[in-house]
Amino acid sequence: MTRRLPAAGIKLVDLVLTYDVAGNELLDAFGKELRDGSCWSGGGDRADTLSVVMGRLFRFRQAALSQAMAVYRQEQKQLQRREIPDMREAVRQALTGELGDAEAERRLGYRMNTRHVGFVVWGAGATEATLRGVAARLCSELRARQDLMVLPHGHALHGWLSVPESAPGVDVLRARLSVPDGIRISLGMPHYGSNGFRITHREALETHSLTDRSMPQSARSDAPADASRIVSFRDVAALVFASRDVELARHFVRSQLAGLVEPRHSVLRETLRVWFEELGSPTRAARRLNVHVNTLVKRLNRASDIVARPLHAGDFAFRYAFELSRIHHMNGVSEPCETLTAQRTAGEDEPRTGPGR
Repeated sequence: MTRRLPAAGIKLVDLVLTYDVAGNELLDAFGKELRDGSCWSGGGDRADTLSVVMGRLFRFRQAALSQAMAVYRQEQKQLQRREIPDMREAVRQALTGELGDAEAERRLGYRMNTRHVGFVVWGAGATEATLRGVAARLCSELRARQDLMVLPHGHALHGWLSVPESAPGVDVLRARLSVPDGIRISLGMPHYGSNGFRITHREALETHSLTDRSMPQSARSDAPADASRIVSFRDVAALVFASRDVELARHFVRSQLAGLVEPRHSVLRETLRVWFEELGSPTRAARRLNVHVNTLVKRLNRASDIVARPLHAGDFAFRYAFELSRIHHMNGVSEPCETLTAQRTAGEDEPRTGPGR
């Protein structure tokens, strides 16, 4: 009978609960007989008898449940292996738009009218169990209401999560989710509906491909381990578009940043990153970097000298080139950052920057 449960859609937790209920019924029946005295000969202590019977019932229940769970899991694996081709085909048809929302939901067991985040979990030599374990923790951290996962090939697990608006962002996720060595996660951005289902998947795939080609984990010594193991499409969007012509992108970065791309200027690049994020405010940037405002101004002036022009937080071309330099290792365009406290850059006291305090 247990072998038929997975195909009937009955979950393992329901099987466990059934055994719990059966065990409780046996104990209740025995307790009733013991109280009524109909099965009691009076030749011993009722408490001792109850203890012995309860122990035997518990061991019997555990042995029976363990055997039933083993049979259930074995049958479930066989069922999953039979269903994999059908699941992959249904996913393909949902991605190409061949299935309407209702049919896609029926075949995939996953709602389309929701907020999706696509992901890829992969690692050279990683087992399916390892990949699914990481995906399960990702699902938990993002408070996903439902998930859908497929394994197109041996070392990468593709999937979708239905996440609420209150789901934590990527920075929080990196702080909370510990990713095993050798495993990486690429994430699409959140999108709604069946079209969003397709878009976030494409973003996750692009991020996966680009991360492997342009951001090898061993080369990212400038970032915390978990930061380099969890990469969002938002982190690499500029590079996705620029990667269509890498040579032009390389020359564009060099023309905008000049010698600022050299390894020795890692502190200046980190300072610029925070300054841009704070919309050109030296005060807020200095607070984030835990340095004095004058120190930050000196760094900005030094960077201005290197690129041979004033810095403006609204300079789109410079900002775009800067973002490319941060995420693309193109013959030294992006170099490992050193600890901010390791260097102090000399310069003038007043900033030669655009507006913004």
